[in-house]
Amino acid sequence: MIRNVVIILIAAVTSLFAQQPATAPSSAAGVTHPMPVQQKPVAPDAPVITVHGICPAGKPTIGTKTDSCTLVLTRAQFEAMVGAINISNQTFNPVALRSLGSSYVTLMALADAGEKAGVEKDPRFQELMDVARTRVLAETYRRHLEEKYSNPSDAEIQAYYKQHPEMFEQTRIERIYIPKVNPLHSQDKPAEFQKKARELAGQIRERAAKGEDMMSLQEEAYKTLGIRSMPPQTEMNPMQVRLLQKQLQADIAALKPGEVTTVEVEPSGFNIYKVRTRKTLSLEQAKPQIAREISQKNVDAGLKAATGGVHTDFNEQFFNDRGVGPPQIPGMPVHSGTHMIIPGRVHAIPAPASGSANKNTPQQTGAPK
Repeated sequence: MIRNVVIILIAAVTSLFAQQPATAPSSAAGVTHPMPVQQKPVAPDAPVITVHGICPAGKPTIGTKTDSCTLVLTRAQFEAMVGAINISNQTFNPVALRSLGSSYVTLMALADAGEKAGVEKDPRFQELMDVARTRVLAETYRRHLEEKYSNPSDAEIQAYYKQHPEMFEQTRIERIYIPKVNPLHSQDKPAEFQKKARELAGQIRERAAKGEDMMSLQEEAYKTLGIRSMPPQTEMNPMQVRLLQKQLQADIAALKPGEVTTVEVEPSGFNIYKVRTRKTLSLEQAKPQIAREISQKNVDAGLKAATGGVHTDFNEQFFNDRGVGPPQIPGMPVHSGTHMIIPGRVHAIPAPASGSANKNTPQQTGAPK
């Protein structure tokens, strides 16, 4: 049984790699390297890791025992193991993949030694295995849902496209910003500056409505007001647009390309918005986005169905008295490495419908606490 710990431990190692970008080392400037020689790919049944000195009594969990103290992992076996534990679909570069193989060999050696020492008879081993099994089952079920709903049908995608046309509209918006105070001299006659800025904003707005270039008008506004700092770019990115007030977004949505809003008085200054272009993605262009949206929606529904009927009662006295420190279980030392044998990520699961959970129940997650 202890050989199963190898799978759990190696999954923890994989999760560490998943937190780091798998990028190749950069080359020094001016240094050229010869083109690599094209080689045939390694065959699926070819050995990729040969381990000497590990002498398991029975059949190894992964790999093939060629003699009493030699284990061989083929490409197919190693890739299957990596695929099974790669919970975040990380792409490993050669350096990370080799490190993963080395870590696996180390863990196999320790697990083999632990089995010979009889540590699987320790009650703590079974407790940890029970927790790890629950965690792996939860993670595997989440992955099962992702695979099940990964390919929405064409009919689902078409229906979603028709039901949410606003999601696939791409609008280019420009904004002229005229501050109420001089950012470099905020105490220099602020009332007089604001009055001048308000009048200028009205004039600039009329010229923008007639089609003058927005960036040229922005630069002119700063020059007229004597603002020596760099004027902001007029092109707005989608994130900036989403942060606008809902009413302002509605006003902009009602504009046709080329039209401008009235002068919008906002806390920091006067703003003039112009719709430059507006187009809607075709169904074919929007298809990848729709597939992701439908897939995630179905996965969330599946997770909620599994957890929505779960109710929890906590002994508040116990949890309040315990504080935030680690549990002090008699006879069980607590150390920082304990959590490493529990693989996977914690995934937020949609909260149950209102009234279905105890009011003291915290938001649940995709893995047991």
